[in-house]
Amino acid sequence: MLTEILEEITRNPEVGVFRPLGRLLKQLRPSSPDNLDDINKSFGALLELLSRRPELRAGLQRYIDTLLAGRRQINLYTDTGILSSEGLSAGFWRRIGEHILPPVSDDKYLDEAFARLIRRGRDADWIEAVPDELWASVFEMLLSGSHPKTVLRHTRLEQLDALRVLAHRVCAMGLEPELVRKYPAVESFESPFMALSNETERFVRHQRELLQELREDGIDHRQMQVLMDQCLELTRKVKRLTEQNGVSISLTYLIVRMKQALARMELLLDFIAGDTASHPLLLAKFVKQMSRSEADSHSLRALLSRNTELLARNVTEHASETGDHYVTSTRAGFFDMWRSAGRAGVIVAFMALLKIFSTRLALAPLGQAFIYSLNYSFGFMLIHVLHGTIATKQPAMTASHLASSVEQISTHRPEKHLGDLAKLCIDVFRSQFIAIIGNVGVAFPIALAVGMMWQWFGDFPISPAKADHLLHDLSPIDSLAIFHAAIAGFFLFLSGIISGYYDNKAVYSRIPERITAHRALRWMSRQRRERITKYLHHNLGALAGNFYFGIMLGSMGTVGFLFGLPLDIRHIAFSTANFAYALVAFDFALSWQVIVVSSVGIAIIGLVNLGVSFSLALMLALKSRGVKFRLWWPLLKEILQQLKQRPMTLLWPVKVVENN
Repeated sequence: MLTEILEEITRNPEVGVFRPLGRLLKQLRPSSPDNLDDINKSFGALLELLSRRPELRAGLQRYIDTLLAGRRQINLYTDTGILSSEGLSAGFWRRIGEHILPPVSDDKYLDEAFARLIRRGRDADWIEAVPDELWASVFEMLLSGSHPKTVLRHTRLEQLDALRVLAHRVCAMGLEPELVRKYPAVESFESPFMALSNETERFVRHQRELLQELREDGIDHRQMQVLMDQCLELTRKVKRLTEQNGVSISLTYLIVRMKQALARMELLLDFIAGDTASHPLLLAKFVKQMSRSEADSHSLRALLSRNTELLARNVTEHASETGDHYVTSTRAGFFDMWRSAGRAGVIVAFMALLKIFSTRLALAPLGQAFIYSLNYSFGFMLIHVLHGTIATKQPAMTASHLASSVEQISTHRPEKHLGDLAKLCIDVFRSQFIAIIGNVGVAFPIALAVGMMWQWFGDFPISPAKADHLLHDLSPIDSLAIFHAAIAGFFLFLSGIISGYYDNKAVYSRIPERITAHRALRWMSRQRRERITKYLHHNLGALAGNFYFGIMLGSMGTVGFLFGLPLDIRHIAFSTANFAYALVAFDFALSWQVIVVSSVGIAIIGLVNLGVSFSLALMLALKSRGVKFRLWWPLLKEILQQLKQRPMTLLWPVKVVENN
C-alpha cells in the first residue's frame, strides 16, 4: 500500500493538495499509540522504500515542495504551540462552537492545512509516540538532495517574517504594565525586550538583502541569542519576585507566553542560521509540538487543565510556604503542636455546645444556616488568633509542602533523595497524629466537664432525644456519616485553597497596606497601624480560609434541606464533643455496643476527613507544579524500611543529640 501511494505521488508530484499526504499518514498510523511494533514496522518500511527507490524519494520531495511553495507558513511558526491571548470564557465557547459546527479549513494557510491533515489533533498521540530518531530519519530523507530555489526562498522569507512578529510580541509583553510594576528596573535601564526587537529587525533586514543578493554576508545572529537569554533571565527574576510579592493569573499567563515565544524564536534561529545537520531532529520535535498544540486547541479538557494549573500554582505556592509550620521533626515542635491542638480542642468543645443550643432557636432554614455559620466561622478564626491548630486543617498545607519537596527532587535523580522524602512523610504523619490527639484528647474531657457542670446546676445541656440523634449521626452503619465526613474533607481542602488564594492576593494587591492606610483608621497611631499591617500580611489568608470554611460547614445541612438532598457534614473534633455531651445526657448509661460503634464511627470520620482533604490537596499541588512523580512504590518501601529500623518514629519524635 505504501508503494502504491508513493507511486501515485511520483506520477503527479505537482498536484498541490494534501489528500495523498493524508493517505500516507493513514498508512503509517498504528493501531494504537502504544503499539511501538506497528510504528517501527511502518516507518521502517517507509524508510527502506525511500532509500531503495530514489525516484519515489524524489517524487515525494517534489510533492512536498509544491505544498510549501504556495502557502502562507507564518501562522504555523508564530501561533501553533504558543498560548493564545483568549481567556477561559472565550476559549470555552469557541471549543463548544467547534464541536457543534466544525470550522472550515483554508488550505492557503499551512497551519490550517496541517490541522486538517492530522484530523484536528486526533493523531497527536501516535505522532508523539514515534521516537524522535524515526521522524528525524524521514525528514533527513526529504531534506536531502536539491530543492527549487523559489521554495527555499519562500520558506526562508516566511521564517524571517515569523521571527519579526515574535520579537515584536515579546517586546509588547515585556512592556506590559503588570510586568513592569513587578520589575521596575526595566524602566530605569534599557529594556532587553526592546533591544531584542530592534536587533531582530536588523537581522531580518540583512537576511532579506542576503536572499536578494544585495549583500554577500548577513550579520551574526549570536547577539540575538544573547538578548533572548537576557529576556529569559528577566522573566526568571520576575518569577522569583512573585514568590515574595504574589502573582496574578494574568501575569503567570504572560510569563508562560513569553517563554514560549522566546523558545520559538530560538528554534527559528536554528533553522535560519544554525547547522543544517540538526534540522531533521528539530523538525521532528517541532512536528510533535505542533500536533499536541493542535489537539489542545480543540480540547475542553486541555483548556480547563491549563487554567486550573495556572490558578493552582498561584494558590498553592503560599500554602507550601506555610505548610512547613505544620510539620514537626523535633520533640520541642512535637509538644508545641500538641499544645496548639489542645487549645483548639477547648474551643471546639464550646463551639459544639453553641451549635447544640442554636438548634433550639425557632428560626427559618436560612436563619439557622446563618447562626451555624457564624458559630463555626468565628470559632475557627478565634482558634487561629489564639495560635490553635485544627488537625483536619493541616492536610491542605502539608500536602503543598510535600508536593514542593517532591518537585525539588523530581528532576535531580529522585532515587537518591527517597530517604529524605520518606522521613518527611513520617514527620507529616506524626505531626498529624499528635494534632488529632490534641484536638480529640482535649475536646472530649472538656465537653464532659462542661456537660457535668451543667448537670450539677440542675439541667442537661441536651435532651435525651437530641443525644440519641447525635449518637445516630456517629454510626457508620446506620447513618451517612462516611459520606458526610467526605463532604467535610472536601471543604477542608477547599478552605486551604481559599487560604492560599488570599495569601497570594494579600501580597500581590497589598491589601494589608491598603486597609491600614484607609482614612477610617487614621485615628490610630502609626505604630499600631503598622502592627495591623504586619499581622494581616501573615494571617489574612488563614483568617479568610477559616471564615469561609465555617460558612461551608454551617450552611451545608440547610442546602441539603432546600434541595431535598441528604447533605450534611461530619468533623472528627465536633463529633467527639457531641459524643461527650450525649454521654452526659444519658448519664453514662450507654451499652458497650453503642460506645464501640460511636468510637469506631468517630475514628472513621477522622480518617475520611484527613484522607479526602490530603489526597485532593496533594493531587492539586503536584498538578500545579507539573510534577509527575512515579516512585511511589519505592517511596513506600523506603518508609517501611525506616519504620522497621525505628518503628516508634511514626508516633514519637527521635531525640536530637546536639554536637558540642
